[in-house]
Amino acid sequence: MEFMEIAGSLNIGAGQTHIPGAINIDISPKADITMDLNRERLPFEDNSIGVVFSYHTLEHLDNYLFALSEIHRVLKHGGVFLVGVPYLTLTQYNLVNPYHRQNFNEYSFDFFDPQKLLGSAAEAGSVMFRKAFHRFHYLPEFEGRSDKRKDWCRRHLLNVVQKIDFGLIAMKSGGAPVVSDDATAESLLLQFDGYLKARRAYPTQPPGA
Repeated sequence: MEFMEIAGSLNIGAGQTHIPGAINIDISPKADITMDLNRERLPFEDNSIGVVFSYHTLEHLDNYLFALSEIHRVLKHGGVFLVGVPYLTLTQYNLVNPYHRQNFNEYSFDFFDPQKLLGSAAEAGSVMFRKAFHRFHYLPEFEGRSDKRKDWCRRHLLNVVQKIDFGLIAMKSGGAPVVSDDATAESLLLQFDGYLKARRAYPTQPPGA
């Protein structure tokens, strides 16, 4: 999978930062498009967007499934959704944060994959994603441990992983089979890090400007 240019992609939940060249969307009036992701439809046609990037935004949404369905709607079949969120078992700054409404771990998006957990919750809807990668960001005291030991700690202890990144591929009914292999995962990891590095703080306007 080739690297997709930032131009024309969506940066969902821009907050205090924006990505030059992307379409920055947030409830903040600083964004290119100001809207409430909990209830307003994205102002784009179905199957019109190649890449959506969202960094530490989904956890704030009350109507998460609506927002996710809108992201899926505007993405093309095979389009990319790059997501960064806090990890479920981080108690400091996540579970105690009154503004965090959703929690995520490595299985969160398996519920939207027909080869994994889609259908297990008797859900309605046509949102389908295939996960190409997830990446854990461990707290420093666990980073140097073996993979086996880190897996055990993550499954049994709190405050092991700080945050998690995902690379997801949108699937639409009737579309060609979606391939998710090591090369795809590596490509999407590079894309994720490229979008993350491209974030910039909004310019500060002088008083009275």
